[in-house]
Amino acid sequence: MIELRQLRYLVAAAEAGSFSRAARNLNIKQPTLSRYILETEKRLGMVLFDRKTRGATLTANGATYLRVAKRIMKEWDELDAWVSATTNGYAGKLAVGFYTSLSAGNLRATLSEFGERHRDVKLRGFERDRDMLLAGIENGLLDIAIMIGDTPYPGLMSRSFWSERVLVAMPESHSLATRERIHWTDLTGERFLLTERDPGPETRNMLLGKLGMPGYSPEIDMDDIRRDTALSVIALGGHISIVAESALGIHVPGVVFREVHETNGHTRIGFSGYWREDNENPVLRRFLAFVTARYSMPSVPVPQPLSQQAGKEPS
Repeated sequence: MIELRQLRYLVAAAEAGSFSRAARNLNIKQPTLSRYILETEKRLGMVLFDRKTRGATLTANGATYLRVAKRIMKEWDELDAWVSATTNGYAGKLAVGFYTSLSAGNLRATLSEFGERHRDVKLRGFERDRDMLLAGIENGLLDIAIMIGDTPYPGLMSRSFWSERVLVAMPESHSLATRERIHWTDLTGERFLLTERDPGPETRNMLLGKLGMPGYSPEIDMDDIRRDTALSVIALGGHISIVAESALGIHVPGVVFREVHETNGHTRIGFSGYWREDNENPVLRRFLAFVTARYSMPSVPVPQPLSQQAGKEPS
């Protein structure tokens, strides 16, 4: 069996045209190099080099053998680089679930920048409601789900990622559309349209918390429609809606967006990531580290692969 090291010695000698020069390039002694090459020739049963006073040149058989050897070494180096990249999370796949808009906002920017920096990673996005995203994580179809809020779930790791401004979407003819600043109290008496799908139910809870009071509850219509369809309905008049700023990428003629303000600034809504504690995908660890650095957060504790955990001795 010819070892890869022996192939490297053969290639080095052929390229240098001299055993002594090749030995210097390899930082080994010439007798050592000569011995390895001679042992290789004996194992093969053929002479690869013509030894001359001024150096060593390849025989016809040697030229053929070295041509194949170079291809083997190149493929080996490529394979080794792929293994290293995959193990360290620079190559592979990452399945990301979400139910917010991917047309704008931090989710789009984060996935876009991560994809640019890690071109050997294949990103797959899945837009589903919260229950489907959680099921996807549990059954291993998703590596991570990014959702509004910070609700803990048994068996899942979670981390706050970023926040986005809360906006009110309204017809451009609405009386509030001329205002630069809108407060929650300005929305009392309005009729809201939300989707039955996520994040509609969470938005409904927000509205009830912000506007609900004894004797008054906001009028909220929940329809089984998509976000872009809801905005198209709003353009017709009669409704307004509450959205995260990622919805700014959905362009619907006749609809304008305005920030909703609290007494101490504009209202924001948080987004968190959820993943299985036993997920060993190196790309997931790379993604979590990327998000941590991008949003200047404290380091996220990422569990070690189970194969590494098994090798630890109990303390």
